[in-house]
Amino acid sequence: MCYNSSMNVHELSFYSQFQCIMGNCPVTCCHGWRISLDDETLQKYRSVAGIRGLCLRSRLTRKNGAAVIKHSKGNCPFLTKERLCKIQLSLGEDYLSDVCRIFPRHRINYGLFAEELLFLACPEAVRLFLDNLDHLYYNPVEREVSYAKSGTNDDTDYLLELLEIRHALTAQIMGTSLPLPMLYAGLRSYAKALQQSYLSSYSLENSTDNDSLSDRHLNHHFLDKSSRTKAYADLSVHLDQAAVPFAIPHRITYEMLTSGFYHLFLKITSPLLYDLCRLYLKKFHGLTAERGDAQIKALKDLLHRSHPNAARILRGYLTYYLLGDFLITYEDYSFVRCITIGIMHTHLLELFLALFYEKNHRLREDDIIQIITVYTRRGKHNDLLEEQMYQKLKHIP
Repeated sequence: MCYNSSMNVHELSFYSQFQCIMGNCPVTCCHGWRISLDDETLQKYRSVAGIRGLCLRSRLTRKNGAAVIKHSKGNCPFLTKERLCKIQLSLGEDYLSDVCRIFPRHRINYGLFAEELLFLACPEAVRLFLDNLDHLYYNPVEREVSYAKSGTNDDTDYLLELLEIRHALTAQIMGTSLPLPMLYAGLRSYAKALQQSYLSSYSLENSTDNDSLSDRHLNHHFLDKSSRTKAYADLSVHLDQAAVPFAIPHRITYEMLTSGFYHLFLKITSPLLYDLCRLYLKKFHGLTAERGDAQIKALKDLLHRSHPNAARILRGYLTYYLLGDFLITYEDYSFVRCITIGIMHTHLLELFLALFYEKNHRLREDDIIQIITVYTRRGKHNDLLEEQMYQKLKHIP
């Protein structure tokens, strides 16, 4: 079901500046991803007559029950040599699937308002992100929304609180000069305190999982709103009190990359990421925990000495992650999980930037754009990998 009504939309500050550069794109969205088809587009393809229709339908298959376009050496079979879309050229934009038409735009309707931003899995979106590190926020606009409400929660007071929390989080992350390991320590402390403040204000029955407030354990209509505190008000307290830096250990980094992130198919879908993973495995294979930790620190220190703006870019990446993902807590109530995954994403991106710099003795803007793009495609848009990130980090004190 779709909606065609005017409502308040929170639009990323540079959302409207995005324009696809089509054949000039260095990392086309038609490469490396399996493109799914929505039902409406699938019906259109079934109705196309003649050779054109046979060609369309011969390139389709089923994956986990969904209609998808077959890959051809990592590319969409409808990608021309000029890196343009055959479907759009021959049939028009109306015949593009929803995914192809909308990407890299991301839109979600919370009922009370909608939010729209750009996925950093597109190099042009990343370029805009880097150009707007001082402008990472949403602007309210009033316009028609044609996409359905997401989720089932209807606690609007809680949703509005989450907006306040996110605003405070993102502003302080971009405003701090703390080294990343100290920032991570403060964020982890803050997330745990935030989690506990909500745990104490809900009536839980038969719950044994203190890291998550899922619907299995929680009926949010039982909330005692009068007892809800403002414990989330100031992240700076947790940043000031963080005494021990939090650095993700080599052991966990190695497990993360070898148990799901790295795969031989990366050689086809993302040669750059494949080469960086191989470089990491060669450099770190067989190291003791102590030597591995020291090696990671040395790599990162070299990156920051040689590229002073790297920390700001990484804080921006973490901020952007929270702009897009923090409101997931509207459904699962798990602040610890959300912030933990954001820290792991930022850590891995920092590692790949450092590996690239060490290998090539350079890190230009185009290099950064490509690394952020390919990392986001592999790491960010993968629910199984994100669950691994959380599971591997949640028990570290």
